Amino acid sequence: MIFSNTLNIGKKIINDYSPTYIVAEAGINHNGDLNIAIEMIEIAAKCGVDAIKFQSFRTQELFSELFSKDIFDYAKTFQITEKQHVKLKTKVEKLGLDFLSTPSGPNSLRILKNLKVKAIKIASPDFNDIELLSLSAKTKIPLIVSTGMSTFSEIVTGVETLKNENATFCLLHCNSSYPSPIKDANLNTIPYFKKVFDVPIGYSDHTLGLDACLTAVSMGAKIIEKHFTLDKNMDGPDQKLSSDPKEIKELVSKIRTIEKLQGHTRSNVTNSEQKFRKLMRKSLAVNKDVKAGTKITKNMLMSIRPGTGIPPTQINQIIGMTLKKDIKKETLLSNQFF
Repeated sequence: MIFSNTLNIGKKIINDYSPTYIVAEAGINHNGDLNIAIEMIEIAAKCGVDAIKFQSFRTQELFSELFSKDIFDYAKTFQITEKQHVKLKTKVEKLGLDFLSTPSGPNSLRILKNLKVKAIKIASPDFNDIELLSLSAKTKIPLIVSTGMSTFSEIVTGVETLKNENATFCLLHCNSSYPSPIKDANLNTIPYFKKVFDVPIGYSDHTLGLDACLTAVSMGAKIIEKHFTLDKNMDGPDQKLSSDPKEIKELVSKIRTIEKLQGHTRSNVTNSEQKFRKLMRKSLAVNKDVKAGTKITKNMLMSIRPGTGIPPTQINQIIGMTLKKDIKKETLLSNQFF
């Protein structure tokens, strides 16, 4: 099946022919501090990304106090309130970015629906939460769905669930280990997913550095999601595996360069090739002095630069023609000689 569908996130179009949609994954790297979150938005905008993504989890939708009250209490320190959601989204959109976030269940999904976000991100751990997938699809908001930790059959089931709800969505290839070893990136999954699923395919990265993201773009990923931090030395579980502003800016720049290099399929000589074409292509010439009235034979001909004469592709048309003037050895042939 050929990858053909288009995903619209606000005014951005995502398909085979569109620029890569680049998401700075702020996640919980704000450490629950609204001022840090706002600073992250401001710096992400300067880096040139298309969107910044947060996590809208409600702690009670993720963790059980009975399992570990320490984990429950720790996670709660990263939680964003509904009022903070409004402030962050307003700031994001004022700076021309898209505000994205990840729900953890019905309550956080309701927050995002009420905010009228342009897209909802479904995290890899929730890909097998069929109820959340179904509820998210029912919002009619475009979905960006990560597939980390999933078997292929689980991905098929998730895709069927979304399609049965007539959801508009894309899939992100992902390896959910933190950080992810290079050997587990398995970026050949991207073109494979493009063949199998009739939706746009992207890549959510957890490797260190930029190589995986850049390779993913060259292999057809149309969305790139990369963890983002103001400072890798800040407190928090995701800071060290995240990219700092310098790296995010470099990522955006290099992705845009890759897109220019990809260009489109060759259909003609490029403008930049024109002058080199004349200098470097060959023309038919005679390999000895030839008198007027001579019929041209193959053993009289040679091909030399520049390409301003009769091209070698016309050699069979030249053979047998009669010269009407004397020409010297290595003279480029032209129609005026016959």
